[in-house]
Amino acid sequence: MLSSWFPYRTQAQFPMVFGMILTRTWLLALVFLAGFWVTQSCDSEVQHSTVAPAVNLARGRPACQSSTYPHPRDASAGKAVDGNSDGLFFHGSCTHTNSEDAPWWYVDLGEQYSISTVVVKNRMDCCGSRLLGAQIRVGDSVADHGKTNPLCGKITDYNRGSISAINCQGMKGRYVSVNHPGEPAILTLCEVEVYGTKVEDAPLE
Repeated sequence: MLSSWFPYRTQAQFPMVFGMILTRTWLLALVFLAGFWVTQSCDSEVQHSTVAPAVNLARGRPACQSSTYPHPRDASAGKAVDGNSDGLFFHGSCTHTNSEDAPWWYVDLGEQYSISTVVVKNRMDCCGSRLLGAQIRVGDSVADHGKTNPLCGKITDYNRGSISAINCQGMKGRYVSVNHPGEPAILTLCEVEVYGTKVEDAPLE
């Protein structure tokens, strides 16, 4: 019976022919599966590429500090939110207060946010220990320059050029402050970045 399906082949040749058909079938199946996997991989890459990058909420926002050290290089509060994290003070991108009791700095985010992380860049060329013990606070009040707002965390890494990422665990507030409890102390910040999400208005009842 089988020989009638292949009129030009003998029964002895049939196993070889049948094996070739199976081989081609498997190859087609593998090609199909490979294409499926590639498609899945590409789809996955497309999905990952559409994830929006984290936005630094503090960049370019209004900032204030307790005093500004007189120096040819502007050391005003806005230098900590200018988007430049250069830790060399003489390059002109760090803040610097006078030596005073409990110096402070804060940024106004403009709206209330749920804050996940505050990143503080320390000075690189000198005096890293000045930042030790500085307090990061988040809240909606600027009374006492943010000192009355809830505490997010403290700076413990005082190495030159250190980058401290403080986890605020969703604390809500419009203002983020850096308050130094030192008496006297100098507060120098080479960049402050704030990350979080906007707090939506409560639904009307």
